[in-house]
Amino acid sequence: MGLEALLDNPPRTMGAEFECVTPLMGSGNTMDVQRMIATILSANGIRAGFRGYCHNPVRPGHDVEVETDGSVQGNSSLAGITWIPLEVKTRILQGMGEYQRIVPKTLEILRSLNCKVNTSTGHHLHVGFPEVDDDPTVIRSLYNLVHRFEPVIYSLVAPSRRNNNFCRPLPDVSKLLHDCRTLECFERNLSRFDRYNGLNWCHVFTHAPRLEFRYHGGTLDGEKAIHWARMCTQILNHAAARSCQASPKQVAGDKAGLEKFLTTLGFRVNTKIYSKVCPELRETGKWLLLHRWKELHPKASKSTTTGVVAAAATSNEGEV
Repeated sequence: MGLEALLDNPPRTMGAEFECVTPLMGSGNTMDVQRMIATILSANGIRAGFRGYCHNPVRPGHDVEVETDGSVQGNSSLAGITWIPLEVKTRILQGMGEYQRIVPKTLEILRSLNCKVNTSTGHHLHVGFPEVDDDPTVIRSLYNLVHRFEPVIYSLVAPSRRNNNFCRPLPDVSKLLHDCRTLECFERNLSRFDRYNGLNWCHVFTHAPRLEFRYHGGTLDGEKAIHWARMCTQILNHAAARSCQASPKQVAGDKAGLEKFLTTLGFRVNTKIYSKVCPELRETGKWLLLHRWKELHPKASKSTTTGVVAAAATSNEGEV
């Protein structure tokens, strides 16, 4: 990566999961609803299949699978509604190019079909980390980076995700992997974590190493999904390119902490590391600071900036 922040060179494999609910209209059942959604997706250029809850990869020939998910619950102030819990899972995508071709359109169609998100839904993103095969110490670099900035990461997701058993934070231990050099040592020290951490390490020791980012709440907003995918990808890029050192203290999840995060990871020009920043990362950095932060922290934004905070009171993402 040298001195320039390159978002997608080479491209990382990616797989996304979007949990949502939709009301049952008519006399069908869950499978009928899944079949209809898959049919409509396919008719609009997103090759889709449907099946029950499943950990298997998306089947050949499909871009997405429409599955069920028992952890998702519908809610409404109205009585008599039967909610269908869904998880829409993409195939393995080859970098942001494919991600941007498949994901925003899929989410647009789901919104058109009256699918909704709430505090029980999540968005999980799997990103390939093949550097592990050549140099296991990148695992320590990633742990040190995420441990340092995890309060900032949580400041960029809905409040309901910050105390949630499906995306728990890492322990505040700065040198957990300090003495590890071999893959076996890293695996042993990280074995204490199950898959329900905000950063799921369980797949990093498989034949195709990857990380699962579970921090984000459910969303059907294509723009938000793209910026989140760019951010997660750049976290891995930075950890692989730099030997991130353990920090005795985590960075606070406030606006100053976010600005430090953006500068450190190459969303802004940093004369020490990133003398150039690619347009996509610059765009995402601005979006995180000027839109996402204001949306989630309207009071803090009003106290530190001028002008009116837009969208904070009108978000339909169910992020409360």
